[in-house]
Amino acid sequence: MGNLILWRHAEAEDVSATDVDLHRALTKRGRKDAIKMAKWLNTHMPKDVEVLTSPARRCLETADALNKGLKGQHQHDIEIVDYLGTDSSLEALVQHVIKADPAKTLLLVGHQPHLGLLISKLLGMPTQACVVKKGAIWWLRRRAVEEGFQTYLYTVQNPDY
Repeated sequence: MGNLILWRHAEAEDVSATDVDLHRALTKRGRKDAIKMAKWLNTHMPKDVEVLTSPARRCLETADALNKGLKGQHQHDIEIVDYLGTDSSLEALVQHVIKADPAKTLLLVGHQPHLGLLISKLLGMPTQACVVKKGAIWWLRRRAVEEGFQTYLYTVQNPDY
């Protein structure tokens, strides 16, 4: 059984000081929501999780919340990957997810509409993107079946809950 956890970056400023989209930082509320969701993740996800994030600052700051408050505990290694970036494609994201070891837990921190489109594709829904709210976590599970893999929704967590 494999876990695929998709985490949309928390609320970010509308425009960065540099006017570059990749430089947009989390807002005060975004930082608070990222920490709230990170605490939930650290309580519920397996220890051997592989954390991958978009190179966008808002995603890096969201992922970094996983290590806040973990003094003396296992810190998560966070890898930056271009296929989670705003300029990537759904096809690139799908190819990397399909190649991932289905026995491992993979946590992807990224953007809409890519995360919502990936969820729709993996769950066999219409091609329209699922709505993934800012800061929300969608946890999917994959299991091997004769035809390959079956994916189902395990839980959805939202910072407003």
